[in-house]
Parts: sequence; structure tokens; C-alpha cells
Amino acid sequence: MMPQYSDTRTGRSAFTIGICASDRSENLPLLLELLESERFNKDLLRRIIIVASGCSLETLARLREFANRDRRVQIIEESTRLGKSEALNRIFENRMGDFLVLVNSDAIPEGDAINTLMEAIESNPRVGVVSASPFFPPSKGVVYRILELMWTLHNDWSLRLNHAGMNNHASDELMVVSSRALSKLPEGIINDGAYIAGTAFLKGFMIKFSEKARVQIDVPTRLTDLIQQRRRILFGHFQVWKWLGQSPRTAELMLLSAPTLTLGLLIRRIAQSPRLLQVLPIALISESAALVLAAKDIITSTKQHRVWSRYKA
Repeated sequence: MMPQYSDTRTGRSAFTIGICASDRSENLPLLLELLESERFNKDLLRRIIIVASGCSLETLARLREFANRDRRVQIIEESTRLGKSEALNRIFENRMGDFLVLVNSDAIPEGDAINTLMEAIESNPRVGVVSASPFFPPSKGVVYRILELMWTLHNDWSLRLNHAGMNNHASDELMVVSSRALSKLPEGIINDGAYIAGTAFLKGFMIKFSEKARVQIDVPTRLTDLIQQRRRILFGHFQVWKWLGQSPRTAELMLLSAPTLTLGLLIRRIAQSPRLLQVLPIALISESAALVLAAKDIITSTKQHRVWSRYKA
């Protein structure tokens, strides 16, 4: 059991921030600057744990400099990448406080996003996980439009499940987890957010999605990279389904079990942004290709996704 801390004057709970950094973490310096500028209450933010897996000497130097400026920062160095599940388990083992905030090293929380997540999970002891709302800067091209369709539908669906109290999925870009809801990750788990939320849901905790807490994410710019990313994500969803006996309630998987509702959300989204209709056929074809490849991976029990290659910017 991790030591628990709270501020009796404010009723706020202590927490840890965990970050998994790999060989390509271009946004990590900006993320570290943001965490420094937030100036969290030192009595509440107990630790910032960064697992640096296969990072360059330049990245390690920046991390060590960051740690020298703040005693709460703990760097765990791995010479080679062992997979995100291994890195997260090390964060779980070293965390302090009642809650754990997990943020991807290539994600940038917007404004007061972390505090917003903390307030949401502290407001109800039945809530085990709260995830942020992903977004990315406007751009041009077919891939951007496909991603816009996918992520807006994802957020619409998450909000719908939120209101219904049926959500069992969380995006790992930025999320906060109650220590009571945490479970050790199995070796080789791909979609850590889906597994963490799924196990918390099965324990009886509520899983929430916050529209107000926004996080900027890194997205692929080429269609081939998008298909490969979706292949890995879909493989990970099937993996969680197999382990937990319950599929993550994401828009693409709920299309199988709740097609009317999912199609209704899709039609509503396109009605709000008619230009997305132009890329719908390409989006369906690319998603189908990713699904076929993910199914092939499941059948062959491939381990290639445990340590995946990052797409090129």
C-alpha cells in the first residue's frame, strides 16, 4: 500500500504524475516546461516519475537537469525499450498519494487540464478513472479530415457513455486513476488506458470522460502511418477483450454491438461538419484494412506491437 496524503485544510488529495518517455519524445521538453509552470501545491504533487526507455543522451541530460531543479522528480532509466506496460508498472510501484495522473510524453495538457481531472475524480469516491478530451491543431489534407472524423466521434461517444454511466474505456493520452482502482498491467499489454479503465470498471468503479480537460495529441500525417497506428490500437482492444472478457466500449467496437446508436452519432457528426462526408469512404476503407491486419496479428499471436515503431513526423 502506497503512503496516502491529503491537505486537511482544502480537502484535496495528494497525487503523482507518471510519464513514459521513449527514444522519440519530441514534445517532452514542452511537457516538462508545462509541468514546471503549473506550480502544483508541493503538499499535493508528491512525485513526478519519468521512465526513460531507450532515450538519447540529449534527452537524458534534459531529464536529469529537470530532476535537479525539482526534488519531486524521479527518473527511472532503461537502456532499451521494454514496452509501455513494463514502464507503467514501475511507475505504479513508485507512486505516492491517492491518485496517479498519467500523461503521454508526446501529449500537451491544455491550460488547467490536470487540475480539472483531479477535481473531477475527487468529487466522487465511486469514480476510478477520468480521462481528458484529445484534440490536435487544425491542418489540411485527407488524413487530417479522417482523424478529425475519428476523434470527434470518439469524444462524442465517450460523452454519451459518460451520461449513461456505461463507460469502461479511457484514453491514455491524459488520465487520472484512483490508487484504489489500479491493477498491475499484464506483460505486453498494448492499450494501457483501455486495460486500466476496464479493470477499474469490473471492480465497480465509474469511468468518466472530461470535456473540459483538453489534451493536445500527436497524430500521423500519412495514411500508411494511420493504418499502422489503428492496426496496433485495434489489436490492443482485442487483447483487452480477451483478457477481461469485456470489450472496450469505443465507437469502432460498439458499431458491432450497438450499430444503430453508433451510426446515429456518426450521422449527427457529419451533419454538423458536412465536409467530413468526403473522407468517409477512405476512412472506412483504411479502418477495414487496419481491422484485417489486427485480426491477422491476433490469430498469429504476434508480439510486434509490444514495442512499436513511431511514425515519422
